[in-house]
Amino acid sequence: MYKKITLIKFFTLFNFLLIDINAQENNEETKVKLNEVVVSANNQEFDNSLRNVIVINGSDLQKKGFNSIEQALERTAEINFVNFGLGRNIDMRGQGDKSNVAVKVMIDGKSINMLDNSHGITPLNSINLDNIERIEIIPGGGSVLYGNGTRGGVINIITKKQKENLFSMAIKGNGYNQHKLGGNLEVNGAKKINENLAFSFNIEGFNQDGYQDGYNEKGYFINTKTYINPNEQSDLILGYNYFKSKNTGSGYLTKTQIQDNPKQKGNGENITSINRPEITLDYHYYLDDALEIDLGTFWQNQKINYLKDISTMTVMGITLPVYQNGSSFEDTLTGINLKSRYNYKDNSYFIFGYEFANHDAKRKSIIHYDVNMPNFSINHTMTTLMDMKKQSHSLFTLDSHEFNDIFSISSGLRYERSFYKTNRNYTSKMLISNRPKNNTETFNTDNQGNNFAFEITPNFKYSNTGSLYLKYERGFISPSPAQFVNKDQKTQKYYSSNLDSEIFNTFELGINDLWWDFYGFNLTLFYTLSKDEISYLGNPHSEAGAFWKYYNIDQTHRIGTELNLDQSFLDDELILRQSIAYIDAKISKGINKGKRIPYVSKIKASVGIEYAINSNFSTFLDLTYYSRAKDGGMIDEKTGKMSKNTWIKDYTLTDIGLSYYYKKLQISSGIRNLFNKQYYTYQDSLNDEYLAGSGRNYYLELKYVF
Repeated sequence: MYKKITLIKFFTLFNFLLIDINAQENNEETKVKLNEVVVSANNQEFDNSLRNVIVINGSDLQKKGFNSIEQALERTAEINFVNFGLGRNIDMRGQGDKSNVAVKVMIDGKSINMLDNSHGITPLNSINLDNIERIEIIPGGGSVLYGNGTRGGVINIITKKQKENLFSMAIKGNGYNQHKLGGNLEVNGAKKINENLAFSFNIEGFNQDGYQDGYNEKGYFINTKTYINPNEQSDLILGYNYFKSKNTGSGYLTKTQIQDNPKQKGNGENITSINRPEITLDYHYYLDDALEIDLGTFWQNQKINYLKDISTMTVMGITLPVYQNGSSFEDTLTGINLKSRYNYKDNSYFIFGYEFANHDAKRKSIIHYDVNMPNFSINHTMTTLMDMKKQSHSLFTLDSHEFNDIFSISSGLRYERSFYKTNRNYTSKMLISNRPKNNTETFNTDNQGNNFAFEITPNFKYSNTGSLYLKYERGFISPSPAQFVNKDQKTQKYYSSNLDSEIFNTFELGINDLWWDFYGFNLTLFYTLSKDEISYLGNPHSEAGAFWKYYNIDQTHRIGTELNLDQSFLDDELILRQSIAYIDAKISKGINKGKRIPYVSKIKASVGIEYAINSNFSTFLDLTYYSRAKDGGMIDEKTGKMSKNTWIKDYTLTDIGLSYYYKKLQISSGIRNLFNKQYYTYQDSLNDEYLAGSGRNYYLELKYVF
């Protein structure tokens, strides 16, 4: 019976076929390039011999049937995803619950990280997977070129640039074991008006059910570009992107519920809408091979509205529904990036740049609950309005000089001047047995800060294919505006936190080589020491009165290794890949000295096989292992001491897929999480709250090239 159901699922998915009308035919997608490493900043390509960098090509994303950035990246050994209550953020090199401020995510060199650190989730789902040319993953640092918040690393997503005539349509489908189906409808187009003017667009709608009942995401992407070439030395690209979605969720499950049936509805109900428009303008100027100038301006805005949000809390021993309907978050970033590169000799260059960023975040938090008992009642509504601003000006320079065929050195410096403002307004309206008890509090902050970053990287080329580098980097993570505000429990008054920036020092050794023309080897060893880490204690929802405190005290260290191997046989028809990342992330100073940083897995490993049986037929198998990690546990409200951190269990995911090419026809299908392994994407054992990862799911695509 089970086999019949599985066959029915696959045939049902044929109703979601993919029809792709492309301008070019490419039957060489089964070939895999080894050791492809590219480093860029705002679309300028730089010397790739100085760092170990991972590149995922857009064609690989399509071939393996991924339908989101998150799904594609979580199979990479150097990347984890951390959820500490509000959604999943990319983590690299053991940042844990600081991953949203210590890993920088960019699109075409423009940051998309949120300003509100306590509620900001990097908007990965607003990125159209089918609009990606490649993803560059730079583990550990990058402060000179990329600035604040790069301790864990940098992810730069490069979008497609289509200037030749093209028109395509696509329909995709996927589903889970419980017969849930999802689909995408996509239209692509490009028109070359003449040699100096072209236009491209990508429009895609989606409707996807989640693995757990009650979860759904539907919406659409719009991506457009206008290409203008005034002359042979310059080009101009005007981009407009828009993302809109409506997301439905059913909240957390208890451990008993998730072990009994991880697909059942949770204990809450929420509906959110997300709108994210973006406008970009990039100008590139080239003077022969000596000088390149890149000027980019951009504006991006994201609004998240909680149309419906119902959860539960306990007051005086009674479990009550809590309503946060009407709450919202808005994040607006306006920026200017100016970079120039002067190639003063072969394989040597000098970079100088200036960056301006004006970041504004608004938070509207509404919490309402009612208590109704005999002879006693409470009607309580709390509203918090926050306006947070950060304006920064940065100057940076980097020089890479090749002394001879064996030795080169890269060094750079960055200075950042930042201005912060925070306006906070809190209103409490309470009726206790029809007797009003109201309160209003306001608090404003105005702060400034200076930060420096420095990097030096000598590189030794010991053979025609192999190189070794040593890197020292000093970087910084500046506070967010929200962290400049504390609240005292006794007086219930706000006061300034007077924070310093977190400073980190990273020491790194890397080796990259290709042995015998078929064996790729990439090894990195690193040690990062962070000082003045910003800690938090308190309880903003305490029944005795809200209070919290941000302060500089903790010191952390992260030590680890990253190893990537690949082998190519039979003229690239058979590719084997192995990757492993090991991280020991601990708190080395303060009251929690010696404790592991929560949400950090020590080991993540992956093994992959890709085999082209012939020029028409290929298949792949991927296995990814995630070791266990500690959850957030309990933090003492007075001292900040962590305790009761429970293990998040380890798990292994297995994906298989195959592709068939015949002339202009391509058929791809596969199964993710083949063995239906149960795992958690969120765990709060103290409050008995869990979210289940996706179980076994299927995808099927069919493409036809005209």
